[in-house]
Amino acid sequence: MKIVARLKTALARVASLARRVVDPFPFTPLGIAVLAGGGSAFYFLGVKRVDLVVLAMSGVALAVGVLCTVAVSLTALALKLSLRRSLAKESGTLPLECGFPSRVGFSLSSLWWIPFVSVSWRWLSPIATVRAVRERRRLFEESTPARRGLYDNVVRRIEVRDPFGLARCAFRVTDPRAVRALPSVGSLKRVEVVRTLAPGEDISNPNGGPDGERADMRAYAPGDPIKFVLWKVFARTGDLVLRAPERAFSPAKQTTAYLVTGVGDEAAAGVARLLVETNSLGSKWVLGADGSDEDARGPQQAMELIARSGATRPEDGALGLGGFLKRHATSGGRIVVIVPAVPGPWLDRARAAAAAVANSSVEFIVCADGVTANESRSKLAMLLMDEPERREGDLDPLPTQEQLRVVCATLASQRGGVMIVDRRAGRVYGDAHRRALEAA
Repeated sequence: MKIVARLKTALARVASLARRVVDPFPFTPLGIAVLAGGGSAFYFLGVKRVDLVVLAMSGVALAVGVLCTVAVSLTALALKLSLRRSLAKESGTLPLECGFPSRVGFSLSSLWWIPFVSVSWRWLSPIATVRAVRERRRLFEESTPARRGLYDNVVRRIEVRDPFGLARCAFRVTDPRAVRALPSVGSLKRVEVVRTLAPGEDISNPNGGPDGERADMRAYAPGDPIKFVLWKVFARTGDLVLRAPERAFSPAKQTTAYLVTGVGDEAAAGVARLLVETNSLGSKWVLGADGSDEDARGPQQAMELIARSGATRPEDGALGLGGFLKRHATSGGRIVVIVPAVPGPWLDRARAAAAAVANSSVEFIVCADGVTANESRSKLAMLLMDEPERREGDLDPLPTQEQLRVVCATLASQRGGVMIVDRRAGRVYGDAHRRALEAA
C-alpha cells in the first residue's frame, strides 16, 4: 500500500511539473493543426499551384490563428504583471465557510474590449469551487471551499483562451492572504445536541426510575410524542409545548469534548463548531481534536483547533483521544466524543480509549450528511427511494446504512450512549433510532 501511495504521489508531481511547463505555451493541439495545415495549404496549393480558393481560405485560417495567438499571449502577460502588483498589496485572513460561496475581494476585467479573448480561473490550493459572477464589466470571484483547514495562501491558475480553442495560455498567481475555512453547521443551527445539565442522583421513589410525574413543560421538538402536547396552551399562545417528566438534575462540573477525524468527518467538524458557537457545552468546557496536542477552552481557540483538524490524515484518526481522556476524564463531568459515520482506523481506537475511562461514561455523537441505501438494495427500490442531494464541491462520501450500523453497534458496546446527527437534514436521533437501525 505504501508503494502504491508513493507511486501516486510521484505521478502527481510529474503531472504538476509537466502542466507548469506546458501552461505558458500558447498553442493548443487544435491551433497547431490549424496553423500547420493552413500554412501548408497556403504555400503548396495556394502559392505554388495558384489555387485562389485554397489561397483565400488558408489565408483566413492563418490570420485567425495568428491573431488569436497574439491576443491571448499579450493578454496573459499583461494580466500576470498586473495581478502580481495588486496581490502583493493584499494582507489579512480570508474567513470562509465550507459549502457556502463567499466573495474574497478578487476580481478581473471581463476583457470585453479585447476581441477573441476570454479569461477563467480556479483554485489550486486550497481545493475550492470557484464561480465568476459578472457585474458590469468585471468578473468577481465567489469561492466555496471543499474542506476545512488553515492555509497560508491561495494559489490560483488563470487561463486565457480564444473562443475557437486555437490558443490558450495559463499562469499561476499566489494570493498572500491566509485562509481559515470552517466547517458548515448545515441545518443544525437551532438544534440542541448536548445539554449542559447531567442527570442527578436524587430520585423521589427509591423503587422507581429517574423519571417522575409529567409536571414540567418544554418546547416541542421534532420526534416528540404528539399525545403529550398541551393543546390548551397552544390555543391560547400559539406555542407548541408538551408535558415533560420531572427529573432531578445537577449541573455538570465540566463538559469534555473531542473531535475525531477520518473519512467523511466534515459533518462531525460542523457539529463540533455548533456546540461551541451555541454554548451547548456549558460555561466550563474543554475541546480537543485530532491533529493538535493543544486543548481549547475558549471559542476562538476552538475554531482554530477545528479548522486545523482538517489536515489530519484519515489513518491518524483518534490517535490523540486516549491521551486527551487521560488528562481530562478524571475531572468528572460529561465526556462527549464527536465521530464520523464512516468506519475507519479511528473506530477501534475510540472504543479502546472509551473503555479505558474508569470513573465516567463516554457519549458518542455520530455525524453524517445523510445516509445512502445499502448496495444490496434492488434497482426498483433505488429508483423509488430518494437519495440525499449532493452539493457541488462535496468531497465526503455519504455513509451507507451498513456502515452507520457498524459504527453505532461498535460504540454502543461502551457504557455511554450513542446519538446520531444528520447535519444536512438538521435532525438528531437518539437510542430508539439506533436500536431500530441495529435491528434492521
